[in-house]
Amino acid sequence: LSLSLSLFIYVIVQGQVADPSLTKLKYRGMIHTVFTVVKEEGVMSLFRGSKFALLRQGTYGTIRLGIYYNLKSLYESRYHGSDMPLLYLVALGGTAGIIGSFVTTPTDVMRVRTQANYQAKTPGILSSFINITKIEGINGLYRGAVPNAQRAAIVNGVQIPTYDVTKRNLLSAGFSDSKPTHFSASLFAGFLGSCFSQPVDVAKTRMMNQKLNADKNIKLYKGVIDTILSTARHEGVPALWKGFVPTFCRLGPWNVCFFMSYEQFKILDTWLKGNTTPSF
Repeated sequence: LSLSLSLFIYVIVQGQVADPSLTKLKYRGMIHTVFTVVKEEGVMSLFRGSKFALLRQGTYGTIRLGIYYNLKSLYESRYHGSDMPLLYLVALGGTAGIIGSFVTTPTDVMRVRTQANYQAKTPGILSSFINITKIEGINGLYRGAVPNAQRAAIVNGVQIPTYDVTKRNLLSAGFSDSKPTHFSASLFAGFLGSCFSQPVDVAKTRMMNQKLNADKNIKLYKGVIDTILSTARHEGVPALWKGFVPTFCRLGPWNVCFFMSYEQFKILDTWLKGNTTPSF
C-alpha cells in the first residue's frame, strides 16, 4: 500500500516545494502536477522515494498503532470493558504519534529530499543517511522533527479516535458491526485527519526540504509558526491546504485498508483463541 500510494506523496511534495520568488507556482492542482511530472521526468519518477516510504511506514505504523491499541486495551481491561473517554483517546493517539514520528523522522527527511531533488539519481538508504550526516550532522536527519511530531500528534489525535468514536456511534445508532460500518468510519477518519493536518504538513515538508546555506544558517523558515505565517503571507491562506486532494487520496484509502484489515484480524484473533466462529 505504501508503494502504490507513494505517487500521492510525491505529488504532495512537488506541490509544496517553494519557488524562489514565493509567488510563481509551477504546479496547479493534483492532475496538472501528475501530468507535468510524467512529461518532464517520466512515469517512474512518481514513485521516487518509495523505498524510504516503505521503511518509514513499516516502523512508524507499527510503533504508533501498537502503542495506541495496547494502552487502550489495558484501560478497558482495568475498567471492566468501559469505553475510554474521547479526551483520553485524543491524548493517547497524539502521544503515540509523537513517539512514532520522532523515531522515523530520519527516513522522512531522506524521502522528502529524494522526492524534491528530482534531477539527482535516487540514492540508497544507507548512502542518503551518510551524505546528510556528513554534510549537516546528526541534526540534519532530524530537520523538521518538531513539525513532524506536531503533525503526527494532530493526525493520530484526530484520525484514530475519530474511527473509534464514529464506529461506536454507528453501532449505537443500530448499524451492524460489519464492513460498511468499518468503511464509513475509516473514510471519515481519513478526511478529518487530512483537514486538520494539512497546514502542519505543508510547514513540515518545506522545513525538511530547505538546506543549510554556506554560513550554516537557515534563512527561509525559522519554525512551524514562521513557516505557516510566511506561506499565508506570500501565497495566501489557501496555500496552507495545498496538496489536500493528494493527501486525502493517500490517507483515505490507507485508513480504509488499515482499519478494515484490522477488524478482520481482530475476528481472526478471536477465532484462533476459540472464543467464537469467524464471520469475515
